[in-house]
Amino acid sequence: MHPDDGDRYIGASELARLGYCERQVAFDARHGPCDTAEQEAARERGRQRHAHFYEESRRTVENSARKGGCFVATLALGEGPETRQLRAYRDLVLRRSAAGRWLVGCYYRLSPALCRWLADKPRLLALVRRGLRRLAYAAGRAVDRRTGARP
Repeated sequence: MHPDDGDRYIGASELARLGYCERQVAFDARHGPCDTAEQEAARERGRQRHAHFYEESRRTVENSARKGGCFVATLALGEGPETRQLRAYRDLVLRRSAAGRWLVGCYYRLSPALCRWLADKPRLLALVRRGLRRLAYAAGRAVDRRTGARP
C-alpha cells in the first residue's frame, strides 16, 4: 500500500510500539500523542524511505514487465519455477540492500546485450543454464528460509 493512497496505514514503528509499550499506546489514545521533535523527524525519514522504496519497487516491476529486453535467466530457463525462484530472491533479498540493488541494476543493463550474444551459442547457453539452475536452487532455499516455508 502506498502512503498516498488515502488509506490509513500502520507503520512498522507503530506496530513495534504496540508490542513494546501498551500503556504508552493507551495514554496516546486517551490524551493524544506527544512526540518529540526527534521522533517526528525520525518518522518523517521513515516515510521518505518508504516512499523511495515503493517508487523503486514500482520501477522494477515496470522494467521487468517491459517487452523487448531479454534477460539471461528467461533466455536460459524460460518462464518456470527456477526463474520465479530467482525473481523472489531478487525481490526479497537483493533489493533490500544498496549492494543488491546495484547488482540488480547491472544485471538489467547488461542482460539484453548478453542475451543477444548468447542466442547463437547453444553450448555456452547450456552451460549458463546449468549454472543458473544451481543458483536458482540455492536462491529458492534462501527464500524459503527467509519466509519460513522451509527450515
